[in-house]
Amino acid sequence: MDISRLTDYKVDMDAENIMDVRTEKLDPIVSSASRYVFRFDTSAYLDKNTMLLFKPRAKTGQGASNLRLNCFNGGLGAIKSVELRIGDFVVQKIDNVNQWSTLNHVYSQSPEVQDKKLSAYLQNNLKYKVITSQGTPASDNVGVIAVDNEKSGINFGRSDNRVGAAVNNCKLEEAAASNQLVGIPLGMLLPMLNTRDLPLFLFTAYKIHLTIEFNQNSSEFANKIGAPSATLAADDGDVLFSDVNLLVDYLVFPSRVQESVREKTQSAGGYVMDFINVENIQKTLANGTANTEQQSEFRINMINQEVHYVQLFKQLTTYADNNNKVLLGQRCDSCSIEEYQVNVNGIDMYNFGFIFNPVEQYNQLGYVLGRDVQVVSPFYVADTNVEASMISPPPQGILGKYKPLGLDLRNGEPVIRGGGRVIGEYPIRWIYKRKPHGQVNSTIAETPQIGQAEESGYNLNFFVGVTRLVKVVSLPSGGMNVLVSDL
Repeated sequence: MDISRLTDYKVDMDAENIMDVRTEKLDPIVSSASRYVFRFDTSAYLDKNTMLLFKPRAKTGQGASNLRLNCFNGGLGAIKSVELRIGDFVVQKIDNVNQWSTLNHVYSQSPEVQDKKLSAYLQNNLKYKVITSQGTPASDNVGVIAVDNEKSGINFGRSDNRVGAAVNNCKLEEAAASNQLVGIPLGMLLPMLNTRDLPLFLFTAYKIHLTIEFNQNSSEFANKIGAPSATLAADDGDVLFSDVNLLVDYLVFPSRVQESVREKTQSAGGYVMDFINVENIQKTLANGTANTEQQSEFRINMINQEVHYVQLFKQLTTYADNNNKVLLGQRCDSCSIEEYQVNVNGIDMYNFGFIFNPVEQYNQLGYVLGRDVQVVSPFYVADTNVEASMISPPPQGILGKYKPLGLDLRNGEPVIRGGGRVIGEYPIRWIYKRKPHGQVNSTIAETPQIGQAEESGYNLNFFVGVTRLVKVVSLPSGGMNVLVSDL
């Protein structure tokens, strides 16, 4: 053994650099009040930690109104849609991406990650407490689960009349320079970046554009404390956006690495990237009648596609205003008595009948996410027993405000293509039943309402995760051909 080699501490300056990260701030090439278009450089890999940056600010004249992004999902609630194009091909487009991302990337994370990491980027700041001493409002009973007004981003004031409401942090000012940046990693908005870095260098013959559209309906994602309304919601147009940029991380690998990828484009079938694309399908449910069962069937056309999961978000079209102050338009309303069955390829997925137990519905959604939804119990479980227990009366703004439903169609294989279920000539049939009730008031003296009115219709958003393929094939002329398909 050559002992001198073991004691040779010289640094070899000619050692090959494995990877370099080039970070650039990218300005939009097209912009308006709500729509921003960015164009990527096609020379490296695009990293999922590329950050969308923007500053929400109060409209002129609203600086004294105590505006703040909602505490549930913060700046994420302001993103309406995202679209990635390679040339004329729409590779990925998700409408209502705020709802999908909130469930799949915020509330599928542990509370520690939500509080200590994501709050620094999204400005969401919602904390809870168990009331230990009797309060003045009837809904502030001992043992009730409520928002912690001192530690959350907003003090929602008294649960009955909102007196004392105030912004605790991250108040929106009129001057952009006085507001904090919101940062959203692209991996939270584009599922294709979660499984691989995007090799932009394969698309030198194409223009790669990312389009971000903001929600102009401020009432859906921002609170307004100055002149308290019944919902503590901002007026539409109260919140504007400025300093919208992308902080792009380009991963630069040695030439031999990029060339090895280019060589795959010359193989049979070309270079294939598979990922989960999220389709958003919108439906409506008619008004119901109190204490009367209502059944509806919704058909989801995914013929000849490979489906991994289905998620359902519901929002009542009318609601008790005071009960909606915490989540605003980011909510997913529950019905105290509801059940569902899903028919796939002509076969019922649940051979024992409809899923009616809210805890089993919670478990089914957990199968989709890979872990339990990280919210306090009254957010999701809001059946008649929970209402009667008054564990979190509706005036607290929590009960039944976040109850997505889910169906997992993966087969257990740790892959994307081949890991879902191929849908044949039959559409997916989602059969939904509910038995709504009117507003329920307690018969005990000096106690609040225990259940909100549920007869209203629903606006429904189905998010369907399907397999999508992007094939890059070398042409004899030396160019590249891009093909996008769903199977």
